[in-house]
Amino acid sequence: MVSAFLAGFAIAGFAINKACGSALHPQRNQCSRETDRCSLHCQPNFRAIFKRVMKCTQFFWLAAVSFALLPRVFGQGFINMDFERATIAPTPPDGWTYPADPARCFPGWTVGGAVVMYNTVSLGSPAINLMGPSFPNAARYTPLQGSYSVLLQFFGSPGQVPPTLSQTGFISARARSISFLVSSGISATGAVMMLNGVAIPLVSVSGGRLAGDVSPYAGSVAQLTFSTPGSRGWLYFDDVQFSSSPIPEPSTLRLWVFCIFCLLAGEARARRD
Repeated sequence: MVSAFLAGFAIAGFAINKACGSALHPQRNQCSRETDRCSLHCQPNFRAIFKRVMKCTQFFWLAAVSFALLPRVFGQGFINMDFERATIAPTPPDGWTYPADPARCFPGWTVGGAVVMYNTVSLGSPAINLMGPSFPNAARYTPLQGSYSVLLQFFGSPGQVPPTLSQTGFISARARSISFLVSSGISATGAVMMLNGVAIPLVSVSGGRLAGDVSPYAGSVAQLTFSTPGSRGWLYFDDVQFSSSPIPEPSTLRLWVFCIFCLLAGEARARRD
């Protein structure tokens, strides 16, 4: 969005400069007579100045309209990525709300293939649940950070489809990765994240987060979707962030541990044989 604002101001400044620059410095016509040896400078041509000011006004309105349309051309940025904008009335201790209004639970997001609940869990239907801010709630889920977090539930029963939580927005041209906070025990295969319907491979990174590469989508408008694996699964997540840094590579220590584990496993198999 910052780039859109800067582009709008640039357009406005260029238009005003082109239209009004010369109007602010009217030419002085040199009047001369053969009988006079001196040059007289006439008064500015106010009619020409007025025409240029009117032209300047037209350029200004054109620049204003272009500025207003820039967010639609470039796409608006993502909002409510930490789910803190919920406007639903908080439940009392041990309380819950079902069904819950998706627009009040997840402003800026679109719910697909699921019922929406607040501070409770589903017993069999695909569901998207908002948890927070008070504890204890009926589900006994505390937010991962801030006041609210989201739980996706999918049971894999015949005829069901995984729940989806989606939002369309502009991905900065500097974006290289995306990450989100997950509950303990959730591995990279326990979550599904898609851009324009294409699943983004995820890896576990520090801070209890999963991350994926978004560099192919940088500088474009894309639909971001969170879901669960197609078989079954529960995903409790929060705090979605784009970053200009690439996905961090595994540390040297982890690589050494992995190599030692492979060597020990191979030696144990050789002894059994």
